[in-house]
Amino acid sequence: MLLPVVEQADLVDVVALAERGLIGGVVLIGKPDEGIADAIDSLQESSMIDRLVIAVDEEGGSVQHLDGLLGRLPSAYGLTELEPRQVRVVVADRMAAMADLGFTVNLAPVLDVGAGPGIGSRSFGDEPEVVVAYGRAFAAGVLEGGLVPVAKHFPGHGRADADSHEDLPETPPFEELSDIDLLPWHDLIEGMGVMVGHLDVPGLTEGMPASLSPEAITGLLRKDLGFDGVVFTDDLAMGAIEEVATLSKAAVLALVAGADLLITGGEENVIPAAWEIVTALDDGRLDEARLNEAVGRAFALRGVDPCTLVS
Repeated sequence: MLLPVVEQADLVDVVALAERGLIGGVVLIGKPDEGIADAIDSLQESSMIDRLVIAVDEEGGSVQHLDGLLGRLPSAYGLTELEPRQVRVVVADRMAAMADLGFTVNLAPVLDVGAGPGIGSRSFGDEPEVVVAYGRAFAAGVLEGGLVPVAKHFPGHGRADADSHEDLPETPPFEELSDIDLLPWHDLIEGMGVMVGHLDVPGLTEGMPASLSPEAITGLLRKDLGFDGVVFTDDLAMGAIEEVATLSKAAVLALVAGADLLITGGEENVIPAAWEIVTALDDGRLDEARLNEAVGRAFALRGVDPCTLVS
């Protein structure tokens, strides 16, 4: 369930973690070169538990890592100059090229309504209907290209008051989200994942980030909105989390809240987080059934059949 954040040069350093079954995959950052496909192949071959998640934030605009190999992709806001059907084609072509390199998951589209701190042109705009239309087109293109799209940042970062990389943002009160921020999260395309943001939602999370809140994940996302896919946390090494918990304790809180795949910052955080999860099972903070549910969803995303792991 643990996804360390690594650059291409660091992929060799996570081989030992993959060999021991301690990671579910990686999130690639930086600017990879032509050797990235071979590096991903080597990591996949080292995995104790079959195919790993190889994820990247390839939104376009200011958040893209593969432009040196695949050319520039416009920002979400820039893509609104096209028709949604054209966006679907553009994105599908890029995702197919990414699949050829070995990527399996794209941490996009951004379904935030608005361009608040940390978002800007990453959003498709200020109108929920525009975000819905273009977000669905982007996600459909990701699926057609052979990758899994992960929509972010639930329940909506676009009108929050800070950048979660630095501080814990506060959104408008929960009762104000329904007609604006939450609209893109209804009726998500089958096959998508959801990334939950580090967002304090007054009236819902009560000072905790949504990524660590059972009310936000198990309550709002799963029960109220009916989402049964894979839930990712945003990076647990971000400033917003540092305000409320250590990364290892945040990993346990996220699992208890209903998250399935946890982005852990650097690979040095994997073993401490794993030990904290084991300790939480022993002392009762984490229920084994909840852990099994998360592992099951993670395996399904990876295409792993648990029955083949039993000798």
